[in-house]
Amino acid sequence: MQNKTKVLFLIPSLVGGGAERTLINTLKNIDYLLFDLHLVVVDYNGIYCKEVPKQVKVLPLFSNTKLVRVLSYIQKRTGFNKFIINRFLKRIDSSYDTAISFLDSNFTDLLFEIPNVKKKITWVHSSYKTNQNFYKFYKKESYRSKLITHRYANLDAIVFVSHDAKTEFEEIFGAFKNMPVIYNFMDEKNIHLKANSFEVQKEANIIKFISVGSLFPVKGYDLLILAASKLKEIDVKFKIDIYGQGYLKEELSNLIISHKLENFVKLKGFVSNPYPYMKNADVFIMSSKSEAMPMALCEAMILGKPVLVTNCSGCREVVNYGEFGVMSDNNIEDLATNMLKLIKDKASIENLSLKSLERAVLFSDKKIMNQVKLIMQK
Repeated sequence: MQNKTKVLFLIPSLVGGGAERTLINTLKNIDYLLFDLHLVVVDYNGIYCKEVPKQVKVLPLFSNTKLVRVLSYIQKRTGFNKFIINRFLKRIDSSYDTAISFLDSNFTDLLFEIPNVKKKITWVHSSYKTNQNFYKFYKKESYRSKLITHRYANLDAIVFVSHDAKTEFEEIFGAFKNMPVIYNFMDEKNIHLKANSFEVQKEANIIKFISVGSLFPVKGYDLLILAASKLKEIDVKFKIDIYGQGYLKEELSNLIISHKLENFVKLKGFVSNPYPYMKNADVFIMSSKSEAMPMALCEAMILGKPVLVTNCSGCREVVNYGEFGVMSDNNIEDLATNMLKLIKDKASIENLSLKSLERAVLFSDKKIMNQVKLIMQK
């Protein structure tokens, strides 16, 4: 029997984000007759900790989120200190065929500390130019030059989850030798199984919009709530359910209350299985300001949901500029206008459902897993 390819995955944490979910999906579908996998989790916290397959050797570095934030801040300014490096080296083996930082971050630089590794890869899950959380750092020439010289130029591959994410990266850092685009592994079979795991009662004569994503500024939920306020003024029947958690919860709740939208917009919190709610809704809506590869949008299309998105990186790539879903300008008025069109035109909703299923072929599990397997190999 041939030797297995020994692979180290590194990720900052296993909280409920798209990159973390993609990693779990991927790990659950890897052929463990071919691969021996180790997983370093910098901050061993998050809802997905319990979902890592038993075949994976998990190597936690810390379990204190505040400490990890401080260490990450120090690394940005001065580089890693010996404390982090020594802790990392004590957890891992001395040699790997491939080492992958699955969510590109400051901790990607730990890959260069592994004593013996044949292939070093990072995975970019964000649009670095339009996402202000990243661009506020990357627009500084000194920091950008440091990353180009000490990180990206020394990697064997930089993987992107969308062409939009790759384009924005190149605009900031330039091009490097090996930069493939691999869409997120969705696990179509599991999405359908979960979607049918329980029934959700449908409300008659009301168009139900659903959105799934963290309550962070980049998701543009303030825009969605204000668009709902416009629709309320013209007295049409609709509801919006938003599934997700995040630090904007109180601010968004106050926005809903101040516009008297309690009967129209609900913050439903995080649920581990949003798919029955997706399946029950009439339209999936995404009001983001920036995405790389929006997983929830792709999952909704796999379920045949009509989609309405804002014109931002990632979203426009998935709907191909309006061919496979409605694409709105990123402002309150246009979003409200496009929502109203769907509320009034049920025939277009049926047509968009077919368009979503047509586009979902793009996220073929078999095709994506073959690409992942290829880049992991020796």
